[in-house]
Amino acid sequence: MYPARTSTRSAASRKKVLRTVREMLEEGVFHASTVEEVAERAGVSRATLYQHFGSRVGLIDAICDLMGESPALGAIRATDDAGEFLARVVEFWASEERLLAQLYGVVSVDPAAQAFVGRQRRDRYSELRRMLAANSREDEFASFAALTSFDTYRELRRNAGLSKREVVATLQHLVADRAPA
Repeated sequence: MYPARTSTRSAASRKKVLRTVREMLEEGVFHASTVEEVAERAGVSRATLYQHFGSRVGLIDAICDLMGESPALGAIRATDDAGEFLARVVEFWASEERLLAQLYGVVSVDPAAQAFVGRQRRDRYSELRRMLAANSREDEFASFAALTSFDTYRELRRNAGLSKREVVATLQHLVADRAPA
């Protein structure tokens, strides 16, 4: 009976910390915060935070794991159609834009963000190779890698001022123009 209580408390503490890290990332204050500040804001001890995550990189890695459970990512993994793939990638970027903008924005100075972006890129490349192999378009990997990057999404969305729907249409148009005749 007692181990279950400890396990329940442990799971609750973990959730509180992850919710806090996500909030702090979205607010843009995580990277300037200490582990002690994260623990204090989450209402847990520093020892509890380290027990669950080990480090700041561990905190970001756990956020990445949570993102891996996203329905938007499940939809990406379920399609072999290039146009639908692009639409699903844009849907994912849009659903996590506030958090991702913070992580991508500090990648050059924060090892936790570097680890996250590297893992995200490897996962995206894996899905691209799977999807392209299914369509026998392996030669298009470089184009799809550029088209499905968060940087491309952000450029089209924020700097070009396109709506999410317009971003999808633009990317799909670019793919259609490159399709073999």
